[in-house]
Amino acid sequence: MVPLANPEHETALIELGSALAEDRDGELVAVYVVTIPDQTPLPEAAARIEDFDPGPGELLERARQDADTFDVPIETHRILSHRSFEEIFDAARTHRADTVVMGWGRHGAPGRMESTIDELTHDLPCDFLALRDRGMSPDRVLVPTAGGPDSELSARVASVFQRGYDAEITLLHVADNTNAGEKFLREWATENGLEDANLRIESGDVENAIETAAEDATMVIIGATERGLLSRLLTGSLVFDVISDLQCSVLLAERARDRSIVERLFGRQ
Repeated sequence: MVPLANPEHETALIELGSALAEDRDGELVAVYVVTIPDQTPLPEAAARIEDFDPGPGELLERARQDADTFDVPIETHRILSHRSFEEIFDAARTHRADTVVMGWGRHGAPGRMESTIDELTHDLPCDFLALRDRGMSPDRVLVPTAGGPDSELSARVASVFQRGYDAEITLLHVADNTNAGEKFLREWATENGLEDANLRIESGDVENAIETAAEDATMVIIGATERGLLSRLLTGSLVFDVISDLQCSVLLAERARDRSIVERLFGRQ
């Protein structure tokens, strides 16, 4: 499922969603959430939709055209709601999405990470990918990893780019012990179907290592920590600092998984 918000990034999001759907012989669902003021009843808003959505249907029509270009079946839905990000969670459940592909920028809007509620970030209905779009060009993809389910999701997406775009994949692992780091990375690459990827072992500061390794990359795919991707975007973290400096597109990945009530409140300790 691809929630749309900004026309400037619609094509990149649809292309990414189409690549994932095509690889799994699936279909694409594009949703556009029109946020309605709380004081306006939704039936009234529907009757005068042009007051709230000046270009009704235009963004979804572009999505349909782009999906046709990528030869992927697509269905589109415009949703009127008093909520924004929460509505996306509901739509993901309604349409039984296994992955949500979203844009991420600095301005809050429906379909953007900044507009979420913190409680929701610990109860993902499916896998989430957040794209900071600086050009959808997955020719040289960097995947930093320290293991874990979110990095496995990063690997799955990298594999899609490898098959569909003939992308060159580089795996990065930061470790003080080079031999141990190389052993870990080789095993991880094999377990995740990336045996042909370039392996890069660095020591020292993780943030600096990612920034240096990304100088030649056209896209970086970074898995969330166990605390969660959306929480990190809200509060700031290593990933937030890194992507502020990177010149290429960045894709942040978080896999849905069950968490205990303690983890929901505080994250893993």
